[in-house]
Amino acid sequence: MRSLTRYITILLIVGILIGLLFYDKSFILAIFSQVLVFSIAALGLNILTGLTGQVSIGNAAFMSIGAYASTIFVMKLGIPMPIAIILAGTMASIFGLIIGFPSLRMKGFYLAITTMAFGVVIEQLISVIPYLGAHDGIRNITKLSNNEFISYLYVFLVYTILIVVTKQIQESPIGFSWKMVRDGETSATCFGINTGKAKLSAFMFSAFYGGIAGALYAHTIGYIRAADFGLSRSLDLLAMIMIGGLGSLQGGLAGSIIIVGLRFFFSRGFGPWLSVIIGSLLIIFTLFFSRGITWGITINWHKRLQVPFISVMKYFRLRRTKMSGKMIDIKDSSIFYVEKGSGKAVVFVHGNTGSSRWWNLVMDLSDDKENSYRTIALDLPNFGRSKSIKSAEIDTYADYLVEFIDRLSLEKPVIVGHSLGAAVVMSLSARYPDLPSAIVLVDGPSPAGLVTPPEHYPVIELYKTSRELMKKSLAAIAPGLNNDKILNDLTDDAMLMAPFAFTEHPKALERFNYMGKLKSYQGKVLIMWGKKDIIITEKMVDETLKQYNRAELVVFDDIGHSVMVEDPVLFKKSLLNFLRSI
Repeated sequence: MRSLTRYITILLIVGILIGLLFYDKSFILAIFSQVLVFSIAALGLNILTGLTGQVSIGNAAFMSIGAYASTIFVMKLGIPMPIAIILAGTMASIFGLIIGFPSLRMKGFYLAITTMAFGVVIEQLISVIPYLGAHDGIRNITKLSNNEFISYLYVFLVYTILIVVTKQIQESPIGFSWKMVRDGETSATCFGINTGKAKLSAFMFSAFYGGIAGALYAHTIGYIRAADFGLSRSLDLLAMIMIGGLGSLQGGLAGSIIIVGLRFFFSRGFGPWLSVIIGSLLIIFTLFFSRGITWGITINWHKRLQVPFISVMKYFRLRRTKMSGKMIDIKDSSIFYVEKGSGKAVVFVHGNTGSSRWWNLVMDLSDDKENSYRTIALDLPNFGRSKSIKSAEIDTYADYLVEFIDRLSLEKPVIVGHSLGAAVVMSLSARYPDLPSAIVLVDGPSPAGLVTPPEHYPVIELYKTSRELMKKSLAAIAPGLNNDKILNDLTDDAMLMAPFAFTEHPKALERFNYMGKLKSYQGKVLIMWGKKDIIITEKMVDETLKQYNRAELVVFDDIGHSVMVEDPVLFKKSLLNFLRSI
C-alpha cells in the first residue's frame, strides 16, 4: 500500500506539473489527453491479456461502444456527462460479458480470431446505422471542457483513479484468480479457481475500461466515426501493452506514449517516413526490451540507476557512524562493535545483511534490578562498518567471534545469534563448547543447513545494487516492524555488506551441517522463533531443539523473522527470564 501511495503521489505531481508547463499550448495538451485515453484502454486490455492470458484483437470495439453510447446519452438523452461516461463503460462491459462466453471454450489463436471478428462486426454495424452517423460519424460532440487544460485534468484524474482501482483488484482474490488462469488453467482448477468466472470477469473489466476510454475520446476530440475504432486501433492497443509491458500497471502508459505520442510528434515534417520511423522504433524496443519498456526500466533501476546513490550513501554513512562505536583489529580485519553497561557479558551476533544496529533496541538490560549485564553487539567481517575479508564461511565467522571474545577478555559470555548469526553461534558451540555459558538462537537455520532455491539467486544479486528491493525484503521478513526510520537505518546498513557476500552467504548456509555435532555443548540453550517467519520453518526449529541436550523453545505468535526489532519488549522479557535461569 505504501508503494502504491508513493507511486500515485509521484504520478499526480508529474501529471499536474506537465499540464501547468503546457497550460497555454492547447495542441500539446490535446496530445497528452489522447495518450492518457489510450493508456486507459491499454490498461483494460492488460487486465485481459497481461493478467489473465486471454489474447484479444478486438478491444477497440469496446472503445467504439463507449464512445457512441456516451455521445447519445449526453446529446440525445441529456444525461450529465459523468454519469453518461460511467453508463457507457457499463454498456461496454455487458458486451464484454457476451464476447467473453466464447473464451470458455476457446483459447489462443482461435480466441484472437473471435475477438477480431467481433471488432470488425461492431465497426461495420455502426457504419450502416444512420442514427449513429453511419460512415460520416458524429460531429460537434459535447466536450469535457472548452479549456484543454481542464479537459486534460479530467482525463488524468480518471486515469489515476483507474490505476488505483486496478492495483487493488490485482492484489485481491479476483486478481489472484486471473493470474492463476494465465499461468495454467489446469492448475488453477486444481486450486479451486472457477476459471470460467475468472475469464468472464476479466472480459467485463477490460470492456469497462475500454468503454470509459472511448467515452473520454469522444468528449475530448468532439468527433467520432466507426473507422476510428477499427482493426488497426485494436492492433495499436495490443502493441501498446506488448511494448509497455504485459501485466504492468505502467505498461499501457509507456506503450501509449510510444504508439500515440510519437506518432503525433513525428507527424510534422516526416511525411511518408512516419511509418518507417515508428516501425523501426517498435523493432528496437522489441529487441532490447523483450518484456516491455517498464520491465526494462525497472530492471535497470534495480541493477544500475541506484548504484551512484548507494555509493554516496556508503561513503557518508561510514564517515558519520564510525565514531559511534569502537574498532578492534582481529587477524586481517577490523571489527566494529558497540557496548553498553557492565557486569555479565552478553554478546549479540546479527544475521545476514545485518549489523550491530539490529540489537540497538534490546541492549539495555537494566530492567533486571538484581543482575547487571555488559551487552556487546558487533559487526562481523564483511558486514556493516567492519573490514571485509575474502571468506564468507560460517566457521570462519565463528573463528573471528572467538578471537573477538578473547581480545575483549570476556569470561563465559552468553552469546545471542540471529539468523545467519545463529548458525555462527552453533558452529562456535560445537567447536568451542567451553567458551559460552549459554547461547540463544533467534530464528536460526536448522543444523542441517538452509537451502536457497536456485531461482532466488538472480533476485539476491539485485539486492546489492537496489536499496529499494533490500528494504522491501527486510520489511517482508519483519512484518511487525512498523517504524520506517528504523527500517531505513537497517536497510542502509545492509547495503554496507561486502558485495560478494550477498550470494556467498546463502551458499555457505547450504554447506553448513552440524547435525549430530552439537551434543558436545552442555550449556543451556534458548531457541526463539516467530510463527510468522517466512524463512525458518517449524520443522527446522524442531531439528535444532533435538540436537542440543539442554534446549528450550519460546514461540511468538505474531512475530516474523526478527523479534528484537518487531517487539523489543517481548524479546527482552524472554531473554532476561532465560538469563536469570542460568
